[in-house]
Amino acid sequence: MMLRAALRGFVLAGSTIMVSLSVVTSAAEISRKVDEPAARRLVAEQHYRAAKYLEVFDYDPNLSPPFYVYYGLTEPPVEGSFGSFAVNPWTGDVWSLRGCRKLFTPAFRKSQTKIRERFTRDELKQYARLRRLKPECI
Repeated sequence: MMLRAALRGFVLAGSTIMVSLSVVTSAAEISRKVDEPAARRLVAEQHYRAAKYLEVFDYDPNLSPPFYVYYGLTEPPVEGSFGSFAVNPWTGDVWSLRGCRKLFTPAFRKSQTKIRERFTRDELKQYARLRRLKPECI
């Protein structure tokens, strides 16, 4: 009985890994719909509710690929940051890395609609999977 339970756990773990790998493979086959400057604008839209103060978001290309990761830097004379954010390069979803939560404002829906319009009919079949991708969170 214990062997059967262990075998089920092993099969479930293997299935989960295969599904995860297939999502990444599928994502790699679809061209990015958001570039770095657009990702910075999306972060500003989510944080400030408008595409302003773009210069306070510092891009770090080495964190959580393939996501675009930004630090919101405080203005001098204060030192530090007010948050870390990641942008999904396909869907434009913006994540707060502190607490690992997806950010959403009603005004953001318009930007996401424009991004989604860049998908081909075949790529749209992968859209739900692309939205489920999560960055590495703090």
